[in-house]
Formats: sequence, structure tokens, C-alpha cells
Amino acid sequence: MRETGQAPTGAAQRPAPEPVDAKTIIQGVVERVPAVLRAENLAEEAPATALNMAVRKAVLDEFRTRAQFAGRLAETDALVWAQADHGGDLLGGALREHLRELRILRVTEPQAGDRFVVTEGEGEAFEVLRPAYVDELTGKVILAGHLRRVPAPDMAVGEDR
Repeated sequence: MRETGQAPTGAAQRPAPEPVDAKTIIQGVVERVPAVLRAENLAEEAPATALNMAVRKAVLDEFRTRAQFAGRLAETDALVWAQADHGGDLLGGALREHLRELRILRVTEPQAGDRFVVTEGEGEAFEVLRPAYVDELTGKVILAGHLRRVPAPDMAVGEDR
């Protein structure tokens, strides 16, 4: 499957990180807050429950902000991708590189069917109308791709039917 978040063949590939989620991050931070408060002699000045609530809110806000930004970026890239024979370099590859840096994958192969919605057509094969986008950090689909059903390619000439 071709995805922009992956390095080209032959280039050094960075390992995919384990997906993260807000609940895991919050739990890890909240578990450490009381010890830090005690170590800094701040336990009486700032109750752990107030700090825990602040941590929860901050982490959830950051996840929400990233999701909104990633969604807008995916929508913009999908528009650019639709130009110049699917994936035109209208921005000189800058947008594609930005997706890589943010760990956002552009999926352009219909075999990743769980990331696409079939919107039209008839047949056994699929054509990508719009790529799907996946947040590599969370493992979540940012923007579902669109597929069109098309007739399957004919068998090669000379094959028995």
C-alpha cells in the first residue's frame, strides 16, 4: 500500500510508533503528579485533584487541536492530490513533506478497504477518487477515502476462460 508517511523504497525508514491515545497519556501524567508535588513541597499549595483535572483538560485540548488541524490538512491535500493526474506537485512536494513530518499517512491503494467508502459505480475492482488519511500517532482515520466500483480488468489475451 502506498502511503506518503512511509519513506521511499531504498531510503531509511523510521519505525512506526505505537499509537497513542489521550487516556493513556493522562493516566501516566496523573500517576506522577502526587510524587512531583511531594518532591517539590507543593502538595499543600496545589491539590493533586486540581492538577489532575488541569492535566486532563490540557491533554484532551491538545488531541482535539491536532485532530482538527490534521483534518484540515488532509482535506487540503486531497484537493491537491486530485489535480494533475492524482498527486500533482502543485506545491513542489512541500505539502507531502509536511504530511510526513506530522506522521499523517496518505493512503492511495484501494486494498486498504477499511479506510475507504464506496461512493458509486458497478464492478468488481475499485478506483480511488479521494485518498484516505490516517494519523500514524493515534492510528485513527482522519479522513476516509472515496472509491468507485469499476469493471475488473479483462484477462490477458491467450488465457483459457
